[in-house]
Amino acid sequence: MKVYFYKLKFKGATHFGDTGIDLENVSEWVSSDTLFSALMNAYGVVNGKDSLSELIQAFDERPPFLISSLFVYNKDKYFLPRPLIDSNISSKLRREIGKELKKIKWLDLETFLIWLNDKSISEADVVRMKDLNKIYKDSYLYETRPRVLLDRVVQNSSIYHTGYVYFKEGAGLYGLVAFNDETYLKKFELMLKVLGEIGLGGERTYGCGMFDVDCFKEVEELSEIKMIINNDSEKYVLLSLYHPTTDEMNSIGVGLLAYDIIRKKGWITSGRYALPLKRKSVGFITEGSVLIKQPKGCLVDVTPDNPPPNSLQHKVYRYGYAFAVPLRSIK
Repeated sequence: MKVYFYKLKFKGATHFGDTGIDLENVSEWVSSDTLFSALMNAYGVVNGKDSLSELIQAFDERPPFLISSLFVYNKDKYFLPRPLIDSNISSKLRREIGKELKKIKWLDLETFLIWLNDKSISEADVVRMKDLNKIYKDSYLYETRPRVLLDRVVQNSSIYHTGYVYFKEGAGLYGLVAFNDETYLKKFELMLKVLGEIGLGGERTYGCGMFDVDCFKEVEELSEIKMIINNDSEKYVLLSLYHPTTDEMNSIGVGLLAYDIIRKKGWITSGRYALPLKRKSVGFITEGSVLIKQPKGCLVDVTPDNPPPNSLQHKVYRYGYAFAVPLRSIK
């Protein structure tokens, strides 16, 4: 299985919806389920719904490629979620600065490798991680814009706010993709190109989410990322969301060492159109969770029950396949 690395350079504002009921709740990074849905929509726009149905069927049987979530980069710093396991932090250090540790969500590649290799984390390492998180937050700007909503009948107005993220010069998002079938390599590159023209995330009517693919390389050419992918272990850290298969559900309790769970829901987009239909909510194990063996995952059917006639012409799926990297044995 060959793994590729790619960078996305955004042309303007982005709007990646975050948990919450308000449009000002946005994220600076993109989970794998959102990215997959956007890629499938881009593929359908170019190749039509029949070709898209065939591709979805291929994923349901054996995914031709696996994707990570999209994470922030800032020049030569590439950030990854901190593994949720903390056996390499002494009890004394946890007591002294436990609250500070909880605030550290992102690591650069160098520190991520330290964590993967189960090396002891010192107080100096924690200070460095805090500095890294400052670099992370300096990668983008957050902005809210006021909007006015007019009632169609009586023209009464109400105000609401929408959130946007702008990446600074030299910053953007990057991801990893692993191919089970390399004949899909060119198809994936085309999906990214089309998605960059359509836009990733919400508020695309206003030009949000448009990007250029700044880099697309095999990880064999990138030493630090290669070290992460080729690490040797029986334990794994998730770099994507993960929804266990039915078989995996039976043993998931003993397979998880450290984890968090998120429930995702939202509106349905089909091709270029947003539909006034909500998909079923579904739970995922989050990025940074640690498992005792390599996870698989699956596509999840989130098609709403009994949609209005002629409102939805296809099934709706959410991507739950796991993209995980090895974590060295924890002593």
